[in-house]
Amino acid sequence: MKIALYVHALAATGVVRNVRLLAADLTAQGHAVDLVTALPGGSGVAGVPHHSLLGGSGGSRLLQKWRAMPRLWRWLRATRPDLLISAGNHGHLTAMLGSRAVPGLRRLYRISNDLRRDAPGTPKGLASTAGRALMAWLLAADADHLVLVSPILAQGVSPFARALADGRASVIENAIDAGAARKRAEAPPPHDWLAQDVPVILAIGRLAPQKNFGMLLTAFAALRRERPARLIILGESRDSACRVLRQQAEALGVGADLLLPGTVDNVFPWIAHADAFILPSWWEGSANVLLEAMALDRPLVASRSAGNAATLLDDGRYGLLVDPANADAMARALHLQIDPATSLRPGNRIDAYGLAGWSDGWKAVLARISR
Repeated sequence: MKIALYVHALAATGVVRNVRLLAADLTAQGHAVDLVTALPGGSGVAGVPHHSLLGGSGGSRLLQKWRAMPRLWRWLRATRPDLLISAGNHGHLTAMLGSRAVPGLRRLYRISNDLRRDAPGTPKGLASTAGRALMAWLLAADADHLVLVSPILAQGVSPFARALADGRASVIENAIDAGAARKRAEAPPPHDWLAQDVPVILAIGRLAPQKNFGMLLTAFAALRRERPARLIILGESRDSACRVLRQQAEALGVGADLLLPGTVDNVFPWIAHADAFILPSWWEGSANVLLEAMALDRPLVASRSAGNAATLLDDGRYGLLVDPANADAMARALHLQIDPATSLRPGNRIDAYGLAGWSDGWKAVLARISR
């Protein structure tokens, strides 16, 4: 099968790391895969052609999406793939509108994030809630098949639940090559803090409201009143987001203990040398960064509403789960996890999320689509 795998950009995110795994796996299965992005740049996949639709990354993300639509349509008309896989939520609008009237093209949307966002305290507006509901209906109506990265993504989203019941959707939870993660972690500490005696807490994600880093800073300040610690947040951001977090840290009196290095090519040495990893998100789909921290056996704290985090950690057996709106509970959990005497590690839990079952899931979906 000839497959076009679309994502908005090859940024340093969990979605993109999963897309690279998918491109490599589909190629190994014998499919002819092209990786297509709106924006240029980023690390692709060996042996998989990468086509960028835009010459640069100027303008807002929404403008980039609209500019990419006609270019995607022309590329699809010229290359005629059998299947277009839109692999991340930020690319679905471009994929859906940019693939109209392409003869013989089938469409698969991989739903990578939670559209409900219904945890108490979650920041959201009426317009964005209505927009997400409309998008869910449009995607379900347009898709030849949907892939949900967690069964939680269908809860309370009737078009996805109906697609699962009708056999037009499948659940394929994210997975990881744990051996490869451990190999990539074999590096010296990438920052001086990670080689010192003061415990370091690590978080990874875009500096966006979804990731709940403001609440994390409040929790971290409460922890710092009890003991020394440092906080590192890796992730893509605009300058304004960095400035807001730094201002909050200064106001809380922990500015000297916060590090915002931005994005890095290899997150694994950062994870391996941290004393604890936290995923404080209001919502997720199936967070790759949590799997990556599990693979390196780091003590974990995760929000109960962060996608399938509760399932990954077996309701607290392999890491601590907290209410994302409760900074004091978050601080207490971090206090436990950075202390070797009380920390809870995931051990071999990652073995349940290896690539073999994940690959079999994609084989089954593509076999169903090609019938």
